[in-house]
Amino acid sequence: MQSVSSKCSSGFVAALGLAAGLLMSAANAEVRVQIVHAAPFADTLEGTSVTVTANGGTVLEEFLFKDFTEYLELPAGDYDLAVIPTGASDPAIEASVTLESGVDYTVIATGDGVNQPLALWPLVDNVDAPADGNLNIRVVHAAPFADSDEATEVSIRTAGGAVVNNLVGVPYFAQSGFFEIPAANYDLKVASNDGQTNLIDPVAADLPAGANVTVIAVGDGVNQPLGILALPVGELPVQLPVDNSVTGWWASRDTEREGFILQPIPAENRIVGTIYSWDTAGSGAQAWYTFDGVIAGTEATAEVQAFAGGDFLGTEPIEGMVIGSVDFEFLACDSILATLTLDDGSEFVWDLARMTQTLPCALD
Repeated sequence: MQSVSSKCSSGFVAALGLAAGLLMSAANAEVRVQIVHAAPFADTLEGTSVTVTANGGTVLEEFLFKDFTEYLELPAGDYDLAVIPTGASDPAIEASVTLESGVDYTVIATGDGVNQPLALWPLVDNVDAPADGNLNIRVVHAAPFADSDEATEVSIRTAGGAVVNNLVGVPYFAQSGFFEIPAANYDLKVASNDGQTNLIDPVAADLPAGANVTVIAVGDGVNQPLGILALPVGELPVQLPVDNSVTGWWASRDTEREGFILQPIPAENRIVGTIYSWDTAGSGAQAWYTFDGVIAGTEATAEVQAFAGGDFLGTEPIEGMVIGSVDFEFLACDSILATLTLDDGSEFVWDLARMTQTLPCALD
């Protein structure tokens, strides 16, 4: 896209390039363009709706936040376009667009008009085919959740916290360009710059060999929730980002003898803790249980080890023995269902109530 000039009176830059769709010439198509609506300027989805016109004629109606088109095949050249809020008479944006021959484009409308200005963001999609077994992926930060570049900086990480392709300190309105990765199932997340706070946590997804995938962070967290668009697939399902909501002591509602201590490690999507109980036989033998595993959204699973025979200030190391696994379902800020399955097949279920809550909780 050689030149784009625009005049915005509100947040309706979303469907800008769609107007060119009526101007498509199938016989002489030389350019391909797809358009993405990533501008969270209204607090309802219906409020983001726009009508698009080309040369005064209506070409598109009710184009909403997170909508995107397939590639439109167009003749190269200049286009005069207008975008009008649905139900309004005056254009919110008027633009002259020049499309260059032989180029593929993704045009992203972004900004919320409050934290970040409304803008039209053209990206060139032309890229060499990936090597056998690989795919091309591009990460785009189009989520205007803060009013300064520094405050919008994020890192792209695996669920375990490893940085992907050196993508740390990525500010709003920045993109990685395409890079190659092996085709596989990926569990990635958008985190704070230091990796300690998770912002967007998509469900793990298969990325196929040979594909060109553009992953776009969208939403402002106020008008519209933070999320991920993955072109050409669509919006990815997300889960509640791991935080410290379940940190603390939890007592069993089923018995007065048992409970749990839970400690999430958000940077690693990891959970560790202790199961405490008492010796029912009265032998006075020391025994304790620890667990270590993964947490995702409102669920976690962890390996459980049993320990015995320790002494205070003891000098001999105590070896743990794996005895099974525990699964957690986080129902609310004051309710957890914990299921312990031992290696011999026996199962124990606890309905847990919170005893302490010193940190904010996002489960309710």
